[in-house]
Amino acid sequence: MRSSPAAVRGTGSTGADRRHGVMLRLVGAGVMLTVMADTTATTLAVGVLRYTPAGAGMPLGDLVWLTSAAFIPIAALLATAGRWADLFGRRRVLAVGLVVFVLGGIATVTVEPWSYVLAARAVQGAGAAAMIPASLGLLLGELPESQRRGAIALWSSASGLGCLLMQAGGGWLAATVGWRALFVPDVVIGVLLLIACVALPSGRRSTTKGVPDVLGAWLLAAGIAVVVLAISKAMAWGMDVLWLALAALALLGGAFAQARHHRLPAIDLALWRRPRFVWGWLATWGFGALSYGLLTVQPLYLLHLGYPMLEVAMWLTPTSVAVVVTSFLAGKLLKRVGAYGLIYAGSLLCGGACVLVLTQAGPTVWGLVASVVVGMGVGALAPGTSVATTLAARPHQYASAVGAATMARMVGGAVGVAVVSVVIDHPFMTGPFAGLAGALALCVAISVLIGALALTKITRLRPDPGDVMIKVPRRLLLELRMTLATVAAEADALLPVETRTPSADPHLDPVPRPRTAEPGPLAGTRGHTH
Repeated sequence: MRSSPAAVRGTGSTGADRRHGVMLRLVGAGVMLTVMADTTATTLAVGVLRYTPAGAGMPLGDLVWLTSAAFIPIAALLATAGRWADLFGRRRVLAVGLVVFVLGGIATVTVEPWSYVLAARAVQGAGAAAMIPASLGLLLGELPESQRRGAIALWSSASGLGCLLMQAGGGWLAATVGWRALFVPDVVIGVLLLIACVALPSGRRSTTKGVPDVLGAWLLAAGIAVVVLAISKAMAWGMDVLWLALAALALLGGAFAQARHHRLPAIDLALWRRPRFVWGWLATWGFGALSYGLLTVQPLYLLHLGYPMLEVAMWLTPTSVAVVVTSFLAGKLLKRVGAYGLIYAGSLLCGGACVLVLTQAGPTVWGLVASVVVGMGVGALAPGTSVATTLAARPHQYASAVGAATMARMVGGAVGVAVVSVVIDHPFMTGPFAGLAGALALCVAISVLIGALALTKITRLRPDPGDVMIKVPRRLLLELRMTLATVAAEADALLPVETRTPSADPHLDPVPRPRTAEPGPLAGTRGHTH
């Protein structure tokens, strides 16, 4: 059987392979940095429009569509883009995604009507949907197995770095140039990443021949898009959302039906038959709802208190620093505590930080501590959920697994953003910060659910104390038997011929015995046996 490129590099690394490895890490981290910087720019832009004349008269539910317009195509296309990256080449899909993302960013900065801005954001979302699974799939497929966990940790920590850079510089851009300037850095980085794609290996392609399931891909994308749309407009459209829910079920059912009968389905059903992947997918969904909900609440909370944009960015920076540092350290702890250990710790940190903020009347030192703790929690959840889903797949399914998992994160994020915006505009609590307090209370509830899921998985992974059976692989037993035979032969060779004793097991007795040797109790048995 022919070895994969990653396996060959694992045995003997050359200078070219090391350069490829460095470039793969830089591009993979750059993609995640750019996508997260774009998401952070959107949340900052919503806050700026909410509290400046530029967005005067627009309800928060309409402003949040600046985020939802990108979330819908990202969530809808991620699974399909990951599947096609595995089939047609990950570098090729990554390059196409970068081109689409850059064009959408240019349109976001230049077009004037609000409907055109939302359309441009949707184009950027489609590009990001291709970039995310192709970049990590290429990274994991080309690196040796021993380096994959570290690569995932780097890829996850880059999201925190993108958030940090945008929060640090985005406040200045929004205050001095305007909210559209927040999307300029993404365009510049996207162009640089597109140039860097030339130096990347093409990535392994599936050897399966045939035409992919285009109909299933469209059904899947449309079904997920309708789900996100229904979530985003649940309060505004009332009971009419039920019709969207029925349409989503029909579309998704059609996609799964296609996947069962097509040779190259849009949905990799083999991936969904792996329980480890399903558990990781659920945890990732909860992480998306929690992280994007918190990302929306934080700037709105500070802007509601009257802080200028530059000070808001300063308050948010510690959170991003904590995400970057914790994600890096979490990569070192993965082998010790496991993916679900990180998920459990991250959920506890996020939930505890939200409870701490709820006890404060405004920005205080404890509020700053809470923002750092939130960053630590997100920094633990990001690599934990990424490893739990991605490494549950086979190597030829990496891009598909990344696409499906990130789709879960984005759909969860759409739920988090939609629910948070609804609660802020329609609070169920009382007090001057009723809406924001209600949003934080929901984040606490989501944290508890994620922690319960992780704890359940950790408990199921523990062996039963009453099970004392130790299963030893057959190969290990054979090696032990050969070792004993060698030791017996060497010991027998050191003894005088007349003192040698025949072995009870003829297979462990490498020294041939003459038939005239003095019979012993075992010799009689041996003779009887033969």
